[in-house]
Amino acid sequence: MEKDSKCSRLVVAAIDFGTTFSGYAFSSKNEWGRVFTKQWTSGSLISPKAPTCLLLKKDFSESCFGYEAEDKYSELTSEESHKEYYFFQRFKMILRRDVDVKQHILCYDISGEALEARLVFQHFIKCLKDCLYKHIEKELLGTQDGDIEYVLTVPAIWGDNAKMVMREAALKAGIKKDNLTIALEPEAASMYCQYVTKADTLSPTLGVVKPGTKFILIDLGGGTADITVHQKCEDNTLEEVLPASGESLGGKAVDDRFMNFLKELVGENVWEEFKKENMEDYTDITRSFETKKRTIKQDKSGSTRLPIPQALVKLSTKSHGVKSFKEVIQKNDTHRNNVDYISGRLVWNNDFFRGFFKKTIDEMVKYIDEIIRESEARDIRIFVLVGGFSECLLVPDAIKKHFGDVSVIIAEEAGLAVLKGAVFLATRQMLSCVDQ
Repeated sequence: MEKDSKCSRLVVAAIDFGTTFSGYAFSSKNEWGRVFTKQWTSGSLISPKAPTCLLLKKDFSESCFGYEAEDKYSELTSEESHKEYYFFQRFKMILRRDVDVKQHILCYDISGEALEARLVFQHFIKCLKDCLYKHIEKELLGTQDGDIEYVLTVPAIWGDNAKMVMREAALKAGIKKDNLTIALEPEAASMYCQYVTKADTLSPTLGVVKPGTKFILIDLGGGTADITVHQKCEDNTLEEVLPASGESLGGKAVDDRFMNFLKELVGENVWEEFKKENMEDYTDITRSFETKKRTIKQDKSGSTRLPIPQALVKLSTKSHGVKSFKEVIQKNDTHRNNVDYISGRLVWNNDFFRGFFKKTIDEMVKYIDEIIRESEARDIRIFVLVGGFSECLLVPDAIKKHFGDVSVIIAEEAGLAVLKGAVFLATRQMLSCVDQ
């Protein structure tokens, strides 16, 4: 692609295809500090990103994503019309770092039906891209598709093959080759921290970092924890001391542990039937737990409560041949002392509830420690956190506890750091080539 064609773009639009949540952001090159994002809604829920899920009719004639896909699939299951559709959730990390593109990589939907991963990725990106373009047309009148530079973010741990699958899916989704850039998520997050101000100080997130100081940037998403070591230069730019590396230590592992607990509590057959026949109720559980993830505290005493749908209660009591959900719990040798059922809610002691997070956070801290020990970064005392999972209060607490007297900075709008950073990254590249 000719450099001049990149320089002529009028709009930069970033797509963050996340493990658990996805979204987009865009800005005009002439007003690049003003970044547009979308507030996704479902009922009373408002979120800066939408769930990474895809509802796709089996003849490919109809598709939607995010909260719309969740809500529509719930309606379809209640009407017994869902068998004509695929419903895929959290499928991004099927593209492992060592993925073999010669093999037919398959995604399995909620019913266990398989579809080639390339098609799932293609339709998901197309849904996001179409929604993004409509938003751009509304905010920036007269913008044509050819005026837009699309930036698609990918994890640092992905190899060339995984990136190629993502690129090809984006092209099949309607993004032109010359209008597409692939950006690493940690690079985008770093750029975000250089430019975005903290609400309480009106200074950049890295404003407290003095020139010559090294710091570690930790991007904690749903699927991965990406780590980069930087040094701030005299001109306030960043020099990469240690290239980005990552492990599968994101918030999804916590979700999986919690859902596995519920499966063990009621029984696998009951749980799978509940998911299959009561999608709306299942979705409510996942959304409630997502809220709990962001509010649980290390020093909080007492208990954590989460509502349990009556559909799950009825299925469980019928399957176990008992009259109450309390009896279901008491029959469970593994968990009878770990949880209670009061007024339609499961109730955990907070110490036990924090156990859903412990393994993932412990492994994350261990991985950070290994990175620091193996690099020339043992003097690092500043940790900058971005990504949705960094909003879980247990994470900075664990880092401070392990590393002692360190400063932990959580970026403003941490969950949007990669998205907005990707916009800044591409815009700066465009502006620099114009200056040249």
